Amino acid sequence: MGTLRQMELFKDTPLKLENGETIGPIVVGFETYGELALAKDNCILLEHALTGTAHAAKHFEEDVAGWWDDFIGAGKTIDPADYFIICTNVFGGCSGTTGPSSVDAQTGAEYRLHFPGFTIKDIIKVQKALLDALGVVHVVSVIGGSMGGMQATQWAIDYPEITGSVINLASPLAASPEAIGYNLIMRMAILNDPDFNGGDYVGQPEGGLATARMVGMMTYRTSELFSKRFERFTVADSSPGAFSKEHFQVESYLQYQGDSFVERFDANSYLYLTKAIDLFDVTVNGRDEKPLFTGIQIPYLLVGVTSDQLFRIHDLRRDYELLKEWDVPVTYYEVDSDYGHDAFLVEVEKFHPLISTFLTQHSRIELKK
Repeated sequence: MGTLRQMELFKDTPLKLENGETIGPIVVGFETYGELALAKDNCILLEHALTGTAHAAKHFEEDVAGWWDDFIGAGKTIDPADYFIICTNVFGGCSGTTGPSSVDAQTGAEYRLHFPGFTIKDIIKVQKALLDALGVVHVVSVIGGSMGGMQATQWAIDYPEITGSVINLASPLAASPEAIGYNLIMRMAILNDPDFNGGDYVGQPEGGLATARMVGMMTYRTSELFSKRFERFTVADSSPGAFSKEHFQVESYLQYQGDSFVERFDANSYLYLTKAIDLFDVTVNGRDEKPLFTGIQIPYLLVGVTSDQLFRIHDLRRDYELLKEWDVPVTYYEVDSDYGHDAFLVEVEKFHPLISTFLTQHSRIELKK
């Protein structure tokens, strides 16, 4: 299918969130690839990162590119001939699933900052309800990078009875103080924009949201990549001392990233989702207990990127040791890349063998290829 599908859930019984608030009905936007087997057990659930969408890959040649086209398709790492692949737009997002920019049926107005606070745990409650509605009884693997890896990890904890395995790419078991600090800076840029208007903005708080995106881009890539790509090259119309103009190519690049982001993502969703990332912690504060993972024997692939400037490699190494201590059957790899945190989105040749081998080893379905 080449278009987003939507399903309305929690129509009769609202969803109870982790903070005790309720919300319903909830519309879920999702896209699928391949066919659900008669046994309804060949599902792979893809989890997108912070600003991703349900459109993970093209459905046909002329379709718009997805965020993981290199990994999904005929003969690729995740082949629709073998799997029924589902990717949802997350709860609280702005690309087809109920979020702050959706209309509250009770008031007839957009939720804006009246939208209830939610967590990663709440996001996957919505996904589980969708899979139930579609009749899925077993998920071969839940796969995600960054915020998507957090969702995949939460699946293992909350729904181990249907989760066959977890593939977590470049995501910790809890965000570090440094990562939380970056998210705060980005939120403050939005909140302090004069056009934010307490969340009741017209259009977008463009300056604040663009600045937040630029800060994010600095954490997603590496200093090595910026140096190789831009050095100190200037733009064609640069003039020394022109403070208001873009002088260096890296400035032009970041400004473009910020401006284009404003056109596709809602500022309020950005606030809520970054906070959900901050709150995510399956280590149990202090990292000295293990009730969340007790008894969970789900194969778990953890892949860290050595140059990651958002979720540092020393945090991923620590998490690997924790998972081993908790007797989780974990496999760990490190990828060297100049792309840093974004490596899992762009370097298929480095991630394909890791993901493909893991899926082959831990899939209980018979693959056609």
